[in-house]
Amino acid sequence: MASLGFTIALLLSGFVAWIFWQHARLNQLQTVARLPLVSHWLPVLCSGVLLAMTLAIYSQTGRYSDWDKGKLDEHIDYLVAADITKALRLVDAEPKNPLALMSLAQAYSAGGKYGDAVQTLDKLLALTPEDAEVLGAKANALYYRDRRQMTPETLEVIAKALVLSPFEPQTKMLLATDAYLHTRYQEAIDHWQSLLTQASGRVNRDAINNAIQKAQIKLNESGY
Repeated sequence: MASLGFTIALLLSGFVAWIFWQHARLNQLQTVARLPLVSHWLPVLCSGVLLAMTLAIYSQTGRYSDWDKGKLDEHIDYLVAADITKALRLVDAEPKNPLALMSLAQAYSAGGKYGDAVQTLDKLLALTPEDAEVLGAKANALYYRDRRQMTPETLEVIAKALVLSPFEPQTKMLLATDAYLHTRYQEAIDHWQSLLTQASGRVNRDAINNAIQKAQIKLNESGY
């Protein structure tokens, strides 16, 4: 199968040829009508604008060669894929930059590439091993990588995060979500309420209150 670059070049060539053909056809009509000819610079300008726009879009959404090597999932939304490509470039430029690594891990998670997110977070933990936020992010990535299963590895990471920060938001939200999904509604409510007692700007209090209300309804329906 031809590469994306070859396909784009082929399509561009076709469009440019069509532009020049239309220009020649228009000038023929202008000649018959004894009207001034259209400048030969017009098709050149149109072709240049088309080429510039194509290159701009191509540079922002990433190179197909990166996707073809399996770095990106072709089924990921192209905007998410662009975020991953951008984050990869930042990490390539600064492989020990914690912010770049976290950005890449978040982009991977947003694209559902949780295995890659875990690997990236491991690199970050090698730089900052005692960071509860990073551990919380890793616990979430592990959980979703393993199809929402609380494996021993995930539980170990959760325990480390909570030792460092007992109310680490990502970790507590993960525990609440897992409890809710497994119909342990009171446990889920307890985790969410513990987050509300903290004056942290990192949690969406309205969303948590809505989740608590839903869990309470489920709890009442279950009769426990």
